[in-house]
Amino acid sequence: MAARRLLLLAVPLWTSFGRAAALRQDEICYVLDGILFLYGIILTALYCRIKIYNAREAKAASKKAGQNAEDGIYTDLTPHAKDTYETIGMKK
Repeated sequence: MAARRLLLLAVPLWTSFGRAAALRQDEICYVLDGILFLYGIILTALYCRIKIYNAREAKAASKKAGQNAEDGIYTDLTPHAKDTYETIGMKK
């Protein structure tokens, strides 16, 4: 019984290998392009999922710490008291 199942599963595999060998070069390129296209879509979706997950975690962590949305990295910085460019005292 198990040998019959194995034979029934092996026959479609053998026929598909025969068809793959019969593909021309341009058809193989189309198949590979399709695989790469799907691979790119899957990786893009996973990357976006990670970015969204990290953004949600950061937002939850900032709410947990009691920070407002206006608070950020630059809250402790103060502007310079002096002008950036000072004029050189030139005597005429």
